[in-house]
Amino acid sequence: MTVVALRFFQATVLLSASQYATAYTPPSMSKSPRWSSSSLFSAAAQEVDGTTDTAQENDHITTRDLLSLDYIRSTLIRQEETIIFALIERAQFRQNRKVYEKGGVPGLEGGMSFLDFMLSGTEKLHSAVRRYESPEEHAFFPHLLPERNDSMEHLDYPNLLSNDPAINSLNWNPILYQKYLDVIVPAIAAKGDDEQYGSTCVTDTAALQALSKRIHYGKFVAESKYLSNPEGFQRLVDAGDAEGVMELLTNAKVEEQVLTRARLKATTYGREPMLSSFPMTTRDSTNGDSTSIIAAAAAMAVVAAVEAMQDSTEGGVDKLKGKVDPAIIEAIYRELIIPMTKDIEVAYLFLRCGREPPKEYAADRMSIDVTKLSPRRAI
Repeated sequence: MTVVALRFFQATVLLSASQYATAYTPPSMSKSPRWSSSSLFSAAAQEVDGTTDTAQENDHITTRDLLSLDYIRSTLIRQEETIIFALIERAQFRQNRKVYEKGGVPGLEGGMSFLDFMLSGTEKLHSAVRRYESPEEHAFFPHLLPERNDSMEHLDYPNLLSNDPAINSLNWNPILYQKYLDVIVPAIAAKGDDEQYGSTCVTDTAALQALSKRIHYGKFVAESKYLSNPEGFQRLVDAGDAEGVMELLTNAKVEEQVLTRARLKATTYGREPMLSSFPMTTRDSTNGDSTSIIAAAAAMAVVAAVEAMQDSTEGGVDKLKGKVDPAIIEAIYRELIIPMTKDIEVAYLFLRCGREPPKEYAADRMSIDVTKLSPRRAI
């Protein structure tokens, strides 16, 4: 994209943002001084689809509200930022394979690897404040979690999933952990050792927990799909047709949208902002100046995304001046996150229909194994 085109694009977005800020006043803004950009987008969405959010009108929101089906749909998109930022954070350190070896860092309890020590310790702490009582959370070391002491009251979670104990015990963390160490880390981190072991394990823990939460949302998605077509899934499960179940639950259009979003977000978040293009501001900037900054930032983010997408498809990763290759992030979603989520969905649906899932849908493997990512670039 030429400099002239860039300036024209920025000016266009700046004008559009300024006009929108002047012309559009959300219906709820006059009712509450606590207005944020997130609630602005929420109000805009409600205006489009004609819905209202009663939770916004109340000061207290319960756990049951936050695990509604509407929340589940929206949180899958929000989790993309969490995962991408976590992978960007991990990419700043070298692979540091020593932290994954038992005894690699001496002096740890039971000869555990540094990562296992950090991750299990984090889970013990989080368990004490009820993290793993939530149906959307799954521990990597459930056998090491302390017993509940009832010092804190139980939270009221809605019954969104089947009450089958076998379904409740579905936990894909063993295969996720293996693929994270063997496939993801080599793809995003440079080879070698920089001795930043503690920081490496902190970022590993954040990435693993974010990835685990994302793929286990397949349970909620599977339940929703089952309720929309129980006869269809029951017929396929009774016939032992796992491929048919996979085909019925697959929505290729939605998957492609997820991949596009993941790549664009990785492209935008993984690049330094073009500070030279920001308008000059002072401490006493007016609202108009703030609008200019927002518009300029939006323009630069889109331009950076377009340019980086072109770079990654036209010239490969060497031309891409980012913290992580967007094609790698897209490949992680395409070859690991989405397939693992769908494997969980198949296993859930088999159990939901009263049969054990086929062995290829066990929690210690992927139905289609991946040993190395295949990023899609130049055609």
